[in-house]
Amino acid sequence: MRFQLFKSFGQHVRRLKSSREGSVLPIFAICAVFLIVIIGASVDISRTVNAREKLSYALDAAALSVAADLSTSVMSDDEIKAALEDSFRANLADAHFLDEAIDNLDYTVDPENGLVTVTSNATIDNYFLDMGNLIDDDLGPESFVFGTSSQVTYSKFDVELTLVVDVTGSMSGEIEDLKDAAEAVVNILIPDDSKDGKVKISIVPYSVGVNLGDYAETATKKFSSRCATERAGKQQYTDASYSKTAIGDGSGTYRTQDCSDSEILPLTDDRSKLLKAIGDLETDGYTAGHTGIGWGWYTLSPNWSDLWPSGSVGAAYTDEDVLKFALIMTDGDFNTHYEKVKMTYTECEKLKDDGEYTGTCKAKKSGKKRNYWLERSEWGYDGESSVRARSLCDAMRDEDIEMFGVYFGTNGNSNGAKVMKACADTGNYYQASSSSDLIQAFANIAKKIQQIYISR
Repeated sequence: MRFQLFKSFGQHVRRLKSSREGSVLPIFAICAVFLIVIIGASVDISRTVNAREKLSYALDAAALSVAADLSTSVMSDDEIKAALEDSFRANLADAHFLDEAIDNLDYTVDPENGLVTVTSNATIDNYFLDMGNLIDDDLGPESFVFGTSSQVTYSKFDVELTLVVDVTGSMSGEIEDLKDAAEAVVNILIPDDSKDGKVKISIVPYSVGVNLGDYAETATKKFSSRCATERAGKQQYTDASYSKTAIGDGSGTYRTQDCSDSEILPLTDDRSKLLKAIGDLETDGYTAGHTGIGWGWYTLSPNWSDLWPSGSVGAAYTDEDVLKFALIMTDGDFNTHYEKVKMTYTECEKLKDDGEYTGTCKAKKSGKKRNYWLERSEWGYDGESSVRARSLCDAMRDEDIEMFGVYFGTNGNSNGAKVMKACADTGNYYQASSSSDLIQAFANIAKKIQQIYISR
């Protein structure tokens, strides 16, 4: 009996060893399952990686867009969030995870260091690791979560720029080109869609004087003309407030009877006001360039709060978050300046007869000399107007105002060109030999200013 049992067992073993057909199928099935899982996992992971890259691209684009806006505008939290969401919708329009990515969108703004950080995450369903909810508990989740972040620098600085532009009679044929050039500066630094701008610009047109418009009566007291000239005396090369000195003591501001109708516009971030002031530019008179430079400085100065509106007063020189610039332009020699001269009534009348004085001679009093403010002409690089211009540029540079000079003409060795070179900081002088050159020079300066304050 025992023998028969062992014999039967041996026969079954030999039969199992010789029957190989059925053993392949279960092995193949097991291998196929693992192969499907591996390939499927690769597909799912690849889809997740692609989705993350798409999210990363959209996040970078959104962060860059907001950084550009923050560099030119003051934005509220709601405005930042709306800008990020708009950018996401533009760059993830065909992504099924768009709504989830927006819901999970978060950002921080670090104004101290000029950084904006944007983060988001979303999920993507797994096609293979799920397998009808049959094996996901053992082999993997139903979906993958993916996320990314982007950090971009933006300019934490505000900008104050004065445009000191030549509107003398010699510019009559090119005034439209000057308008186009000045408009290019505004369009670059204060884009059409900017709001609550971080960039403010003043417009200072000059000829024999600067037309102060409605500010003239306050600044120069009793004189009837709106055309202010230069300062004299101990305040001549400073930006001390006009109110610190009285008219007539040699330190105040004076008026000439003639200047262009183009009015000064103090610092503003209002595009419409700037473009209107530029559009209203008209030409007339001779070239007292140093007077334009001086008044350009006063629009940047924190010391003139008693003249300009509160929102137009220059920031303190100690404010490290504000960068100040001056763009000065001329098409010729500076040739006119003013002097305070003491004369008797008789001497005054003689100057009137000779055409050297157009004002009113003061009442006759037995040879007593009185002060008169006289217009003088003197050409050349060492002429009084040019000398005073260079002194003012040096004084502005001492206050860390970055200076740009543009000479509009073909003679790069002219006295006007030399003064612009002297006023400009290293690398900031431009010569424009044609109308297109003038527009390009102004645009290049605006882009350089933009690069300076964004890169810092």
